[in-house]
Amino acid sequence: MKKKLNCFFLEAGINHFGKLDQANKILRYFLNSSFKNITYMIQSEKFYKKYKKRGLNFKLSYNFYLNAIKECKKKKKKFGLAVCDAVSFKGKRDLNVDFYKLLSIGIDDYELIEMLKIKKKPVYISTGFNVTESKIKKAIKLFNNSKQIQLLHTPMTYTLDELNLKKINIYKKKFKLPTGYSNHFNNKEIFCLLSNYEPNSVFLYCKPIKKKGRIYPDDQHAFYLDELENIKFDYNYASKVKQFNVKRSFSNKKISKVKIFNEIKF
Repeated sequence: MKKKLNCFFLEAGINHFGKLDQANKILRYFLNSSFKNITYMIQSEKFYKKYKKRGLNFKLSYNFYLNAIKECKKKKKKFGLAVCDAVSFKGKRDLNVDFYKLLSIGIDDYELIEMLKIKKKPVYISTGFNVTESKIKKAIKLFNNSKQIQLLHTPMTYTLDELNLKKINIYKKKFKLPTGYSNHFNNKEIFCLLSNYEPNSVFLYCKPIKKKGRIYPDDQHAFYLDELENIKFDYNYASKVKQFNVKRSFSNKKISKVKIFNEIKF
């Protein structure tokens, strides 16, 4: 028998472009939706400086986070931060968030890991770009508390054959940790297939509005707000079926054969 609904996490990422109205649009949707968890991303100072020179300020104010946390607590929902390095995290570490996502580029930042460890909050470790099993082992050892952490299989590809979803169960067995899935795939039907692998959590990017010519930082693998409930419904439906037919799911569908090398293309 399939497990009940795995835990979905919405990821605002930086798809708000640092604009308060867009960040709040995502937050309002979340607060009124059936989703229970959301993350906003804290990027590196190097990233912020690079794009500020191009006229793009991706930073949200400290007050935004304070208010978002407060509103989520009112609704008994959870607010988390996706973090990538110790320098950018320091200014936000006193925020009383419910959980963290350790981005794959931060898996070698041992100062950051020490800071997260002290928080004693759940940490979801992404295994995206260039994350080897030895790096995963080292990070697990540094946390020194298996109850605090969960792994996220994070295939950074738009090629169906390279998703390798069986790694979810491989990681569960090898590292003896709950393992979820962080989506960077550009076809929402993948969630029907994903239900076969019973991830402990499912992270998916969202984007606020359909606007002609608008390209979001995580554009191709982020879903518009009005698509999200259907994705969850399809996942739940598929999870009740013993096996979902992969070929049937993607029949007559064109799947992009492009790997993700640089999502920032606006």
